[in-house]
Amino acid sequence: MRLLFIGIAFAFLFSSCSKNTEKENELPEQLNFSLDTVYVDPGDEILYLQDKLFLSDLSADKSYLINFNRKDVIAERINLDELKLEKLIPFEKEGPNGTPAYFSRFSLNHEEQLLIWSYQFYSIFDQNAKKVKDLGLEKIAAEYLAGSDFYPSMLFEDPKQPDRILGVFISWKDRTYFILDFDLKGKKFKKTDLPEMDKLQEYNTDILMDGQAMGSYGVAVHTIAKNGNIILTNNSFNEAVIYDTNKDSTYIKSWETPILGTRKNYTPPKQVEYSSGQKEEIVRDSMEEFNYGYLVWEEAQKQFYRFSIKQQFGEDKDEHGQYIATGADVYLNIFDENLNILAESLVPQLGAPPNKHFVKDGKIWIFENIEDEMAFVRIGIE
Repeated sequence: MRLLFIGIAFAFLFSSCSKNTEKENELPEQLNFSLDTVYVDPGDEILYLQDKLFLSDLSADKSYLINFNRKDVIAERINLDELKLEKLIPFEKEGPNGTPAYFSRFSLNHEEQLLIWSYQFYSIFDQNAKKVKDLGLEKIAAEYLAGSDFYPSMLFEDPKQPDRILGVFISWKDRTYFILDFDLKGKKFKKTDLPEMDKLQEYNTDILMDGQAMGSYGVAVHTIAKNGNIILTNNSFNEAVIYDTNKDSTYIKSWETPILGTRKNYTPPKQVEYSSGQKEEIVRDSMEEFNYGYLVWEEAQKQFYRFSIKQQFGEDKDEHGQYIATGADVYLNIFDENLNILAESLVPQLGAPPNKHFVKDGKIWIFENIEDEMAFVRIGIE
């Protein structure tokens, strides 16, 4: 059994590396925010909310969202303009159009098809749940993908080269990251290691059961592709790794602010026994420091938004033995398109870590399960 408490990320080829630190001591004062809440009309259906939209993706124009119910293998198409369930798309578990019962992730490509991937499974489906293409990546790179030693975290299509797929994978053995760059037409690939990710292991703890490794607790890593760049962030270092796809070069942009600092100070032990209760202490201690969130893009203003969260805990635990959070300080950073900080502000209306969120119509939409209804808290910035 593997317990994975680590985020996944993607970056392209790292051909050169430099570092740029931005220290901001004078940022705009407290921003003003407005909040409202909207609900999605499910019609006669019950929407799948158990995964908090973990398996979901937006259309390019943000007019709809696909939420995948992996329990019943059904995709829910949510119309975000009309705030209603548009249709259910039942997938098959077996046969020529079958999908794995539990797959790693999916994304909506530029043709509004679902690119779905998991161990030994890399395929594209239309929105009628029909498989339109088997990418066969596990055959092209059989030495890496024919088994389950390497976790497929994220895949991307190159919109300018339809026969090119790039993805990041994690080696279970040593937790190293690497990229496989596929040429589907030529049925070949190139492997690129990502040593820039190695420092994240400072914050990794191996979880043992009776002395045997069963998983790890570590750093969450996120990626976004915008403006000709692939931007990689994580929750432990206040920085971004930026790959310029035009210049074929990579640099790190770090931020230091009076509130958020440059990185987490707490580093956990390298190993803990699962039954010792130490894992719960590690999670609490880590979450009591700032966790830097992921970037979301706002097209109209050409800006990025990012939440950072510091939680507070009491001594009470839930039924799973986890410490119960009593509150959180939530800060919002605004960056320009070159990732220069424009603002950093407490969002006093938020007292808990934001769930899945995105920007639409000039507002940040945050998913909420309100009495088993799909809702979005929308934050406007004044």
